[in-house]
Amino acid sequence: MFSELRGRLLTADIALERYADARAVVAIVLRNRAAPEVLVMERARRDTDPWSGHWSFPGGRRNPEEPLLAAVRRETEEEVGLSLVEQELLGCLEARPPANRLEMLVLPFVFAWDRADAPTPGPEVASVQWIPLQELPRTRATMTIKIRERERPMPAFVHHPWAIWGFTYRLLEDLLTLAA
Repeated sequence: MFSELRGRLLTADIALERYADARAVVAIVLRNRAAPEVLVMERARRDTDPWSGHWSFPGGRRNPEEPLLAAVRRETEEEVGLSLVEQELLGCLEARPPANRLEMLVLPFVFAWDRADAPTPGPEVASVQWIPLQELPRTRATMTIKIRERERPMPAFVHHPWAIWGFTYRLLEDLLTLAA
């Protein structure tokens, strides 16, 4: 599965050149067990975090002058305790901004995880989970999200204990399209 996906992703060289001005990164970490799985994390609840409590991929803003690849590796290790330094970088999805931060271009890197190490939540993370990719289409739903005191229907992947919507949902839909 990973070799086919690699051929459908942007190569890292092209993505790094095309999106050199990206301000943030996320790591889409895949492993192949009985079926391909993707790593997601539940962000810890904090008043200063606009994505507090949401399910997402490891990632965040890059430091000034920090290379994008170094930023995604640093963020992943800080948030879920996994070192991606020696893991295969399959490629990148197209960069995009989250809907609530249109000025922030985020570059999604896709890695293959082939080690037995288990992810460990860092201080900004409440929990982590591997989700089989084949389960996601069966969990598509619409959920009501309160944004700026207004309730809005949002497409989501919903399966206890996680509900994935917004930016992470859109990236997973992109990934599923490429992996099909």
